Amino acid sequence: MKKNFYHFTWILLVATLLSLCGCRETQNEATEGLLLTEEPDYADKDNWYICSPSGNDGTTDVFYILPTCIWDWKDSEGNTHHFSDVKNEEQRHAMLPSLELAADIFAQNSMFYSPYYRQISLESWIEGEECVEERFPYAMKDVRNAFNHYLQHYNRQRPFILAGFSQGAKAVVELLKEMPDEVYSRMVAAYVIGYRVSRDEMLRYDKIRAASDSADTGVTICYNSVASVEAICPVLSPSELCINPVNWKNDNTTAWLNDSVSVVKDTLNNVLIVSGLNPADYYLSQLKDLFRMGNYHLQELEFYKEHLKSNVRTRINSLK
Repeated sequence: MKKNFYHFTWILLVATLLSLCGCRETQNEATEGLLLTEEPDYADKDNWYICSPSGNDGTTDVFYILPTCIWDWKDSEGNTHHFSDVKNEEQRHAMLPSLELAADIFAQNSMFYSPYYRQISLESWIEGEECVEERFPYAMKDVRNAFNHYLQHYNRQRPFILAGFSQGAKAVVELLKEMPDEVYSRMVAAYVIGYRVSRDEMLRYDKIRAASDSADTGVTICYNSVASVEAICPVLSPSELCINPVNWKNDNTTAWLNDSVSVVKDTLNNVLIVSGLNPADYYLSQLKDLFRMGNYHLQELEFYKEHLKSNVRTRINSLK
């Protein structure tokens, strides 16, 4: 883990989050006082980010759901929108670094499918859980439609990895709750990165099974990283699930990212405590109302990138 590399990644993420979405004319639908742009048609490939990083289609798919990449924005008439517009090129540009990073991690030898959906804005999360729960169902409708289209037209009965980060991880949890047995039988694993799974969800939904090691399949991988428990984000935690992606253990065994940075699971709060970094290097003041200093949410994929890449290979190989 080299400091310069992390600073480059941090600058990239900050630039993405601070990208300003330009105004454009939109066809709006009013939904209980909320403005949404036209519902995506997932038969149109323009509403997907599809790639094969390995240069071939492999034997496994990845269905990835984007994290929150937009702020509230105004259209040409001055109306404020709390949901993204899947046709807005500036908003898509803000999503590109997350898509490229996820494809690099999860789709080394797999087809990668990620839908553009009308995700809720960062302000929605800053407002708190009540606001998120009011608005998220409209975003989830798009994700559900995209996943069903993927299953019917792209998947071809292949094993698949289901993955999401932040808002996308919340969508993964919802898909697991309603996943048919036949579909679940082909799921290699579900990666719920930077979000939570509650005890009630664990008890009620049998498709949500905690990963116990690096190789089990049909399981859910979940974690959140902080410098201390004081930096926990209440809309993302607490979680019933948390596994250390460095050593793939559920206990408090310390793992090392390098000779100076350690990762240990706090088994009381079910978060990862990352020690050896300067929290100020990863603090974004524009998001201070959501992430306190010491919360490493924006780095959940980057910190463990190589470990996640290796783990995806391991779990796919477990199917053979």
